[in-house]
Amino acid sequence: MNLLIFASDAKALSSLNSVIHEASKEGHRIFAMVAQTTELSHPVQSKQNFQILCNVKRSKHLYSNSLGEWLPFTPDWVVVNRERWFPENAIIEEFSKIGSKVSLVEPNSWILNNAETRLETCSRNKWVDKIDMFFVGSKNNIENGIVAGFQGNTIAVGNPKYDSNFEVSTDNIKQLRESYNASEDKNNVLLFSVVNGNRDNINKIFKRYVSDTSKRYFYKPYPGEPYGPKWESDYYPNFFIPNCTPILEENHVWGMFDICDTHVGSMSSIVHATLLKGKKYIDHSLEIGLPKKYLDFSGVFQDEGPGIENNKAMWMRSLELKHESELKEILSDDYGSRIEKANKKVWDNLENSEILLTLFDDYNDGNAAKRIINELQR
Repeated sequence: MNLLIFASDAKALSSLNSVIHEASKEGHRIFAMVAQTTELSHPVQSKQNFQILCNVKRSKHLYSNSLGEWLPFTPDWVVVNRERWFPENAIIEEFSKIGSKVSLVEPNSWILNNAETRLETCSRNKWVDKIDMFFVGSKNNIENGIVAGFQGNTIAVGNPKYDSNFEVSTDNIKQLRESYNASEDKNNVLLFSVVNGNRDNINKIFKRYVSDTSKRYFYKPYPGEPYGPKWESDYYPNFFIPNCTPILEENHVWGMFDICDTHVGSMSSIVHATLLKGKKYIDHSLEIGLPKKYLDFSGVFQDEGPGIENNKAMWMRSLELKHESELKEILSDDYGSRIEKANKKVWDNLENSEILLTLFDDYNDGNAAKRIINELQR
């Protein structure tokens, strides 16, 4: 089997590195073009940021315009971790036209639904005819996709992000402790950012935490958050939460999961890692009213606001809508009642880590990449 695997940043690579390893171990032919940068890189414009991992003799068999590289074979499968954004969308377009199949490894667990997930699903459905398989963590993820109207061919295999990334060396942990001044003689606390309309509320709670100066606090941003125009001023020139250090390098996140004894936030896909590590988790979803807020669709009709979804013009443009009534039609009352029922599985089990783990991932066994390769071979 000939595999082309592409990752445009460190977050993407964390979802695909175990797939690369497993495919190579099983003797498949691989051409992987991957970046380990925190910010997204383009394979042509930022070629210096990429490594090429190839286990066959390099040759000029097929030139890819989207990659700016010669491939030694025609891929049977192209494996990526996102589809709607550049450069992955150009790669998918190019290789689907020449007959290569495409698979997408979802980096996050589809754990809850709201207005944003419904609208994103409508946008993603434009790509399902070009992507042959979507790999997700659990049957619950598949069911949530169905509730939101997702039309892709989705298979539950577990999340390969947690196959190997937790294996952080002792030397790496030591270096991170020194770099972040995260000594063992203090309780180190990890705060999980959100970039939706609940951002201001959760950050108020975080500011209460950091008033306790007996502990060290670290802030895990949403990928790309510190570099986008909407929130860049929260990070530069000074971080907006006092007595707290943001983790700006994506590759540092895995070690900081180990170093921090307590993790704090509201329910989202990142909590999967916390539960797998057996860390103390403090959830503020109920305090900030998420069960009701996820049923309130008014945020996407706002012209601006604290969250990424507070941008009506963006949704209208993305979905090629002409009238606000079309947006309202997509977010029907029926959708609200369906997600209320689906989300209840999470809200009713916030204190039950065993059930939450199965909602995130059917397996949690570190073998997701093996199942992905098996599915691609079928």
